[in-house]
Amino acid sequence: MRDLSFYKQVDHPQVEYRGHPFNMPVFYYDVTAVIVGFLTPLDNVTALLPSNRMKPLRATPWHTVTIIACFEYRDCDAGPYNEVAIAFPFTMDHSAPIFTGLLKNIAAGPMAYIYKLPVTTEIALQFGVDFYNFPKFIANIDFSRDAGWLHCHLSESGHNIFTLSSKMLSVKSSGRWRFDCFSVREDRILRSEVTVNVRQQAMSRNSRNVNFKLGDHNLAQELLNLRLGRMVHLQYLPSCQTILSSVVESYEIN
Repeated sequence: MRDLSFYKQVDHPQVEYRGHPFNMPVFYYDVTAVIVGFLTPLDNVTALLPSNRMKPLRATPWHTVTIIACFEYRDCDAGPYNEVAIAFPFTMDHSAPIFTGLLKNIAAGPMAYIYKLPVTTEIALQFGVDFYNFPKFIANIDFSRDAGWLHCHLSESGHNIFTLSSKMLSVKSSGRWRFDCFSVREDRILRSEVTVNVRQQAMSRNSRNVNFKLGDHNLAQELLNLRLGRMVHLQYLPSCQTILSSVVESYEIN
């Protein structure tokens, strides 16, 4: 049985999409999420951002953070599927303070540019590209659990991209959390909102709680070239719910 209390009084109209009924905003009813931040040289990330208005959050004067987030969507409006996000948290136009700005923005809900967003189903690919122009592609994303660890294995066409493993830490009750996703279409920066009914989560900065192993795929080489460093943030949400809005705002790209 779905727990729908989180969605009460939220308008959820049905639209026609590629000849099929579809609801917006998109409701995700049962999700496991692992979100990990890795120190990354500032210049390497800045070179990948599509606009100079985007100012990466800084952990040090020389480092920002790359976010790798793994999502197991067991029940949602688009059907069950899995997803991996590679993203860069930033502020618009003005830089946040070093370190304290990073902590404050991640806790409050970061703005994140979505760099890559592999998914496992065609419908998830289609609506993500059509509605948001997210950089999606079809991949194999497999979750497994053993000996207190949760593993997310990402691959495409027989080539490993990475395996991200997180300890399934003891969780505590938590409320809601929000963050903004950013993409680009033509000459505009697009913003959409994600609201998370966290329910329970664990957070850690202990690098021993995460294992990350790159494979032989081209995207793995890109991540290697980014020079991902020490893990500085782990967020484990074993059973949350989310709402993904439509595009709610756009900006000039420069």
